[in-house]
Amino acid sequence: MIPPVAHLEIGQCVFCALGRAAAILLSGVFLQPAATADEPRATENSAFTVRHRRLADLEGEHVAHAIFRQTTSGGSIVSWGERVLEWPLEKPQVREVVPRLNDTEYSNGGCALDVDGDGVDEIIVARGRSRSVADPDLFWFAEPAPNRPWKEHWIGFLGKGNIAPHDLHPLSARRPDGTTVRGVVAVLDRRQLVWYEIPADPTGPWPRRGIAELPVKGQSGIAVGDLAGNGRPDIACGMFWAECPADPTREAWKVRRFGLWEDGGWGGMAKLELADMDGDGRPEIVATKAEIPEGRLGVFTRDPQRTDGPWKCREIEAGLYCPHSLVLADFDGDRRVDIIVGEMSAGGWSFPLNPRPRITAYLNRGDRPFDREVLAQGLGVHEMGLLPARRDGAWVLFAADEIQPQKFPEMKTHLSSWTIVPRNSH
Repeated sequence: MIPPVAHLEIGQCVFCALGRAAAILLSGVFLQPAATADEPRATENSAFTVRHRRLADLEGEHVAHAIFRQTTSGGSIVSWGERVLEWPLEKPQVREVVPRLNDTEYSNGGCALDVDGDGVDEIIVARGRSRSVADPDLFWFAEPAPNRPWKEHWIGFLGKGNIAPHDLHPLSARRPDGTTVRGVVAVLDRRQLVWYEIPADPTGPWPRRGIAELPVKGQSGIAVGDLAGNGRPDIACGMFWAECPADPTREAWKVRRFGLWEDGGWGGMAKLELADMDGDGRPEIVATKAEIPEGRLGVFTRDPQRTDGPWKCREIEAGLYCPHSLVLADFDGDRRVDIIVGEMSAGGWSFPLNPRPRITAYLNRGDRPFDREVLAQGLGVHEMGLLPARRDGAWVLFAADEIQPQKFPEMKTHLSSWTIVPRNSH
C-alpha cells in the first residue's frame, strides 16, 4: 500500500470506485508515450524508464497552470491563462471550454473541486485585468453537460491591485457541532491568507473569512493538512503555517514559522507539499525555493515537544533553477514517499534563460541520503501535475512551461506528459 500524502480536504479530485478505474484505464490509453531525443538515456542503474509525449504546441499563449480534474468519463487535464482549455483523457484533442475575454487573464492559483456534490470537479480560479490579473474576481466554472461550453459563477471580488492568488487550495473542516464547512483557501498579494466558504446555494456569493496576514511579505505556496496533530486542516504557506482552530468560522487561526528561507526576500516564494516522509505517522513539509536560481529542496520536520519556532530542515538539494514544480508519491514502489521536482526554462524575474531545465526524482531511502535521478531535461515545467496512480505501477506527470516573452520572445508554450515506469513494476 502506498503511504498516503497528507491531506484532509474533501472533494479534491476524489474518485468513486468506477470513476477511478475509468480514469486509470483512460490515462493508460491516452498517454501512450513516444521517446524524444532529449530524454536522458536509461542505464542499468536507472530506477525508471521515462517516455515523453508532446500534447500541445500553443505558440506564444500564456498558460499559468494545468491540473487534473475528475469528469463523468474519468478525467481530463485542464489549463488556464488567457482562456480555459481541456484535454479529456479518453480523447486528448484540446478543446476550448472558456473563451478569451478582452483584456483579462486568469491567476496562477486555481484548483479542481466538486463544488456542487455531483461527483464531477469544477474549476475555481481568479480572473482580472491584463497579464497581471489586476483587480481580480474569483469564479467557479462548471460543465453543464459533456462537451458543452462551461458556465461561470461569481464567488466574490478579491480586491484592488495586483493581488491575484498565486496559490489556491481546497479546504474542508469539521466544526464542534459536527457540521462540515467546505471551500477554498487563497494567498493574496503573497501575504494575506483568506478562505471562501461554499454556501448552501453555491451559485450565489461565497462568504469570505480572513485567516491571517503573514508576518513577512513575499510568501507563496499552499499545502493543507494536519500539522498540529489534532485532526484539523492547518495551512502551510511560504515559510509559515496557520493552525486551524476548533471552529474556523468563529475562532482565530494562530500563525507560526516553520522555515528560515528568507535570504534576499525570495525564500518564502516556495512550492509546498505535505507527506509522512519518515514513517512516524506525522506529516512533514516538503518545500522548494521556487522562484529563483540557486533554489533549494528540503524536508521540514516538527519537533512535537516544541510547538513554536523553526522546524528542523533536512536539505536534499541546492543549486536548482526556479524549481516551481513539486509532486510527491511512492514512485518506485518501496512504501516510502518520494519527491519529483521540475525546473522552469525562465524565472519570472530578471534571470537568465535555463538551456537545459530538468525534471529530477529524489528517491526516499529513509535515514540514508535520497537517491537522485534525472528523469528528463530540455523542457521547462511550471506547476507540474500528476495523474492518478495506474494499476501497472506507472505514473504520468504533465505540465506546461511558464514562458516569458517580454524577455525571451522566442519562447513557445508546450503542454507535455512524461510517463514514468519503475524498473521493478510488473
